[in-house]
Amino acid sequence: VKHIVMFTVQDDVPNEKVEALKDGLLSLPKSKALEALFLDYELGTDLKLVGGQTHPSGKNRSIVWIASFANVEDYETYNDSDEHVHVVTNLIKPITVPGSRAAIQYEI
Repeated sequence: VKHIVMFTVQDDVPNEKVEALKDGLLSLPKSKALEALFLDYELGTDLKLVGGQTHPSGKNRSIVWIASFANVEDYETYNDSDEHVHVVTNLIKPITVPGSRAAIQYEI
């Protein structure tokens, strides 16, 4: 299962909080409780190219997190884990634009 989630960081957020968010996401595959679940992962930050900032369908999101898991059960274990919930609740939600989250999970 591949999980892709994107969101937009609020304009007035200090860089330290954005870095904390990224560090939080990157800590998940290194967590003793979760490391065996991850097949692969990737974190990306938008390059803010003109085309992505002026696209007729809307601006690009700020951050993307991609993680691959062997099966649905491993994804759901990750998704429901205390570690993941902590990152979402304490590092992502407070600094992102409400409603900017877009996500998908699909079989690979």
